[in-house]
Amino acid sequence: MKDENSLYWIWLSEKCGIASKEFGRLADRYENPFDLYRLDEDEIEHLEGIDEGLKNRLCDKSLESAYAILRYCKQNRVDIVGYSDPRYPARLRSIEDPPVLLYVLGKMPDMNDRLCVGMVGTRKMSEYGRQTAYKISYELAAANAIVVSGMALGVDSVSACGALAAGGLTVAVLGCGISVTYPKEHAKLMREISKHGAVITEFSPTEKPIGGNFPKRNRIISGLCQGVLVVEGDLRSGALITAKKAISQGRDLFALPGKVDDNSSDGPNELIRNGAQAALCTEDILRHYDFLYHDRINYGGLQKVKAKSRSVDDVLRRYGVVSLYGRGSCAPTRPAEDTVKTEDTVRAAAASVPEKTAPQIKTDESAEILSSLDETTRRIFSAMPIDRAVSPDSLLLQGADMGTVITALTMLEIHGLVSSLPGGLYVRK
Repeated sequence: MKDENSLYWIWLSEKCGIASKEFGRLADRYENPFDLYRLDEDEIEHLEGIDEGLKNRLCDKSLESAYAILRYCKQNRVDIVGYSDPRYPARLRSIEDPPVLLYVLGKMPDMNDRLCVGMVGTRKMSEYGRQTAYKISYELAAANAIVVSGMALGVDSVSACGALAAGGLTVAVLGCGISVTYPKEHAKLMREISKHGAVITEFSPTEKPIGGNFPKRNRIISGLCQGVLVVEGDLRSGALITAKKAISQGRDLFALPGKVDDNSSDGPNELIRNGAQAALCTEDILRHYDFLYHDRINYGGLQKVKAKSRSVDDVLRRYGVVSLYGRGSCAPTRPAEDTVKTEDTVRAAAASVPEKTAPQIKTDESAEILSSLDETTRRIFSAMPIDRAVSPDSLLLQGADMGTVITALTMLEIHGLVSSLPGGLYVRK
């Protein structure tokens, strides 16, 4: 996209904000953002279907921030794909709150004529979930489908690794700016995805990964795809937010059946009970789209990879991906050193936390940081013992659901108040 067009797309994105339903109304009337930029105050005042807050922001013609973002993108080879750009995915235009633009690291694939499948699930997988997420994403990529995920810990990252290992295309959608690697453990994975697909986001380049960003990110994962597969997650899992978005957007919803007495399978099993299609194998997904993409789906490639045996652990090690295991799951037989830990190692790590550990951050500094956080996050921090590590599950007693607890722990970790340990445990610093 030409720099002058990018500049005004950035300006408009900052004025509309993230997940703006009002942007769709503007896009219906103005194909070029410069046409909006040059409106005078009286013309802006007479825009229909636009609230006063957005009208006031559109009257601000300063381009200083937009120029700074444009300079950053040029210096760091970040592409800017505006709403009217031919590379902007057509399916994404159809949702009620499409992104004004996408910041792209890598090369935006043509997603209009390819089967695109979203892969989402829990951060703490069972061994069954890990192996199945890897297998299905590997086979989807081998069959010429594009795998879309959020690059998060757990199912998302394992799915991306499967697509990369198959030599296919994968797209990761971030809940933060393109200059931020989140989670930080996935720096290598982010580089590899950008080489063999694209890392994309609608957030300004320096936007931090705050909790409220991720539900907004999820609408893009489902919006890019014809269908979404939920691999594992309990009834309060963030993956079910993506599932809900997929349904509201008219996307197909698939779920991996699991044990009826396993919490990590409660989410997918409930989705199947309520009408989601059970995906027992990759063909269950591919057959659903055969009438649309028969010439695009490479069934020959799928059959070839089915005959191959590949070590999931070797691939995860190659891309620097950490696997988290939930309760009742089996640790891999060949864990990657310093990444995947056995259950005994997890216990040892938790036991190694000194009794009555003194916070490493000065008391006054901690208090200042805590005062800047919301009440729920402060309450969850206060509920954490100072002498041992705890799992997010143990904090549900504080009246917050799992999504809220994970968001709070993420914010506390970003601000240096807690540390994450192998096995999904958290401890005060």
